[in-house]
Amino acid sequence: MLYVGLIMIACLFLYLQRASFSLVADSELRLPIKRMDMLIVFAPFISLVVFSILFLTVLTGQLADRISHALLVFSLWIFFTYFIKTLFGYWKNKNILLVSLVGITLTLYFIFQLTPLDNYTNLVFLKIGNFSFIVGLILIILFYSNYLHKRKLRVAKVH
Repeated sequence: MLYVGLIMIACLFLYLQRASFSLVADSELRLPIKRMDMLIVFAPFISLVVFSILFLTVLTGQLADRISHALLVFSLWIFFTYFIKTLFGYWKNKNILLVSLVGITLTLYFIFQLTPLDNYTNLVFLKIGNFSFIVGLILIILFYSNYLHKRKLRVAKVH
């Protein structure tokens, strides 16, 4: 169920990327959308610093579990933020509205399921072990390769 859900989240994201490419975001909500965009862009750097400090000082036990957990939950939070941002920007388009709401619901479900480390360990890490690193990295790479590419194209389109 988890893996089907993660694949669905990725597919919803890819659909929204394609569906919203030629649309213009709602002008009334540009400031919150711009702030969410900046959060999405800078989140990996902030997370890297915070988790590096935590893993080197406080969270020293179960390091493999904790790092793979951080990767997967981080990717889910980034997808969640993107779905919210897309909902705010293109809420007048009924298809985008529906897909965003489904993405938000599905992503929140998995965030609540996987955020406690014990749940994550039982549901993911004990079953697939170090492959969970690959799952988390694939989701993050999928997200940022598409998101930053679209962002770059939009900037080039404006100028």
